[in-house]
Amino acid sequence: MVYLDYYPENISRRTMMSVQPRIAYDVQVIHDCIVRDTDIYRTFDTTSKKLSLYREKEKLLNRHPEIKKMISARFVRSLDPKRGKFVEKVGWLPAELVITDQRIREMCRNMFTYNKSLSEKAGISFGPCPGFGKMSACPPYSPLLEEMGAKLNQADIFIAIQSIYFVEPPGLPGWQDILVHKFKKAIEKQEDKDTVLAAFGAGPCQLCHPKPCLGGGECRAPEKRLFALESCGIPVGQLCSDLAFLTGDPDWRIKFIRYYATPRQSSKQWKVTFGVAVKLK
Repeated sequence: MVYLDYYPENISRRTMMSVQPRIAYDVQVIHDCIVRDTDIYRTFDTTSKKLSLYREKEKLLNRHPEIKKMISARFVRSLDPKRGKFVEKVGWLPAELVITDQRIREMCRNMFTYNKSLSEKAGISFGPCPGFGKMSACPPYSPLLEEMGAKLNQADIFIAIQSIYFVEPPGLPGWQDILVHKFKKAIEKQEDKDTVLAAFGAGPCQLCHPKPCLGGGECRAPEKRLFALESCGIPVGQLCSDLAFLTGDPDWRIKFIRYYATPRQSSKQWKVTFGVAVKLK
């Protein structure tokens, strides 16, 4: 949907179409409208409330010094140097701030322009996320919000991992999936098996690569399958915005790419965010 600031009476239709439009409902606007319409956002609607909760959880985390040491890019990189080199930062925030909403999950249906490689595989050049309804870790096969919400309600903190900026895919499909599994095992080894309540990937799960996903909800290793944050209804933009505020590092923030795979693409760089929900005992 687009609109123009004004419509002079003498402007032609051809001229109107050539005028640079302003976007009324781009992905960022939709994302932000959903976030502001959630109970969690309304509950923690001031910075003081978020800081108070953060300090409370920090006291709890301080009683787990070994886990606190793991919340660092250096540690995560050390788990797998080949894949860890793509990690830029690691941080945490109270699990109570993590929003889940069905409308975010439904955004996987949003239409966008495919790049050349994807277009050749799909046979079309414009459509929803190609994993939607096909890959077994994508909606509608990702967990229902009630299930994921219950796990987040039990968690104390969410540990997020964010990548470096990419211009081209790194050439190691599923690198983040393998890395987050190793991080999960490291935490469980230090604490116990029930410490990590949920692990999340970024984008469609690729743990079976180079084998293709079985699709239709079927999975070769369902106990290892990873669901992307968005596929579970988690608004990554807000998650990263909260991390930027609580850590004091504005580079946590993400910007949604506009006009993807078109000459007007707003940015050639992108990064991914994934992580784990942890219960501290």
